[in-house]
Amino acid sequence: MGQLNLEDKRGLVLERIDNLEIDLTEEQLDFIINPAYNNSFLSACPGSGKTEVVGIKAAYEFARWHEKFKGIAVLSFTKNAAKEISHRIKKYTGRENALHPHYVGTIDSWLHSYILHPFGHKAGGYEGKNGDKSYRVIDSKEKYDFLASYKSIISQDPFQQAWVNEYYFECCSPPVLVSQSRYLDCRAVPDDKLWVMGFKKKSFLKSGFATYADSEYLCYNVLISNPILLSIIVKRFSIFYIDECQDLSFNQLEILQKLSEAGAKIHFIGDRNQSIYEFKKVSIEKIREFIKRNGLLEMYLTQNFRSNQRIVNVSTGLKSVGKGEDEKQIIGIEKILVPDCCILWEYEEEDYKSLPQYFIDKIKKINDFLEGESIKIDINKSALLARSHSSLAPFKNSGGSKLSKVELIAFALNCWASSPRSGRDMHEALQQLGKALCQLAYNGAGNHQNQYCPEFYTNFEWRDLLYNLITEMNLSQNNIFPFGLINWSSWTSSVKNVLEKYWGKLKTPENDWEVAKTKVRSPSGFAKLAVGESVQSMQNSYSEKLRMTTFHDIKGETLDAAMIISSASKKSRGGYFEQWISKDINESEYVRFAYVASSRPKHLLIWAIPKGKKNIHILKIQKLGFDLEPLK
Repeated sequence: MGQLNLEDKRGLVLERIDNLEIDLTEEQLDFIINPAYNNSFLSACPGSGKTEVVGIKAAYEFARWHEKFKGIAVLSFTKNAAKEISHRIKKYTGRENALHPHYVGTIDSWLHSYILHPFGHKAGGYEGKNGDKSYRVIDSKEKYDFLASYKSIISQDPFQQAWVNEYYFECCSPPVLVSQSRYLDCRAVPDDKLWVMGFKKKSFLKSGFATYADSEYLCYNVLISNPILLSIIVKRFSIFYIDECQDLSFNQLEILQKLSEAGAKIHFIGDRNQSIYEFKKVSIEKIREFIKRNGLLEMYLTQNFRSNQRIVNVSTGLKSVGKGEDEKQIIGIEKILVPDCCILWEYEEEDYKSLPQYFIDKIKKINDFLEGESIKIDINKSALLARSHSSLAPFKNSGGSKLSKVELIAFALNCWASSPRSGRDMHEALQQLGKALCQLAYNGAGNHQNQYCPEFYTNFEWRDLLYNLITEMNLSQNNIFPFGLINWSSWTSSVKNVLEKYWGKLKTPENDWEVAKTKVRSPSGFAKLAVGESVQSMQNSYSEKLRMTTFHDIKGETLDAAMIISSASKKSRGGYFEQWISKDINESEYVRFAYVASSRPKHLLIWAIPKGKKNIHILKIQKLGFDLEPLK
């Protein structure tokens, strides 16, 4: 490749791809024309056009593929990513059926289709039903009634039990049990109880059930115990491209290792500095070891087409703090709109709830400065980012945890009525309604991450119930919504009428309706006030469509502007600003949190941190490229 000039490399690509519409960089071309039989790792910086390049690379290889029964597997971690890659392949090959005999999809779907369902029973001992030996995959968070028979009692005082889908076997010899739940630590379980948990897990697998992590364990064991089958699979798929490789778990790496040892060629594409899933047993060290052990040729994409150079410099500085390996200089292609595009704010406790408005005001001020320019910062394409949803709760229109049950219901209906209604609107509406219903029926004992779903329901069942309830409340004959001029007293009576009808549909509520209805009452002092006016007055002044989400949820996205908000104390693991610039190896993932969040915006990046009497870390943050600016 080094002996070819840029035009020669582009010519090689155009020989196979006729409708190439973009100008590829030399680094992108190098990866595309790199022979598929050479293992490689493409280290792609944020905003480098990685997905586009993966699609073009796959199209390039598919274009002259002559094998009829042997193909390439292009695997990602989400269906949306797989869909995007597939779309690009079809676009650049010009053929709708360009995928056969190849495979483009998620790593889970490939494992399930080619190993788990046809052969997993060999490892799990499942005898099948009516000739069907495929596994039924159960989510690790579900609490179906039939799973109760597989529970293990860990201790009586205090009482603790382990659900069979909360842990799995790790792919090692001998296999060890690993927890998938933050409420369970397998390392602290006595050996005799651990043996029982292992026995329950084997019974679970033998009955034809498996979690996603169990599926990987079964696939691994099928491959190591059936070398002929392993050889056949590698003949069927001889080349693997793994997008977002930094998200690979230990078990997934072990499966890929067996495929590699059997002759498969492995190509990783991703950014190790964006590895932020340690809670899913993702280890950046294991990924580094795999790359080194298997001799993956390291290649680079160093042009960031998303962010301006100052924002890129912040990300590069964080990578240095976190001891990232990619020391290549990253070039930011986006134009710098204003000099003060990397800003540090210090907030007082009383300022916290006003941070979204300060952010909006800052964007408006910048846009006023840019008057006459074709490019402006779009608030609808901007976001507030934090480690957890609890850090964002004070900013939500729901008003946080101080709202009464009926206020939660009113805000849920108001949010549901947003036009156009976004996915975030629907989530927030069901979250508020779920919280109100859970408090009334189950005294608040529900999973706040899943609309306060009580343990008696699956997540799907609970969401379905909430959807039906909010739909019922929107029927005009119920006199609940639209609010019109109705006061809280009359409105609350109408809400009671609907809830009473629904109470019989609830699974074993802790409070019967006679008890629950006493908690459905008008907000104190509001009985004669109009519901609609009250809700409107309680809406925050930043009710524009300003997105608020977490570091994990924003991964892979592009924003115009982002404000990253630190929690007020160190209690938030990974949410406090000192952890974002820490050199403690135990906090290296927290540095990567900040790296992922700070590499999202194109034009404006703000860090908002709590103000201390003597903040010794200000200088460190300024060295990253931030300008300290007064909040007010």
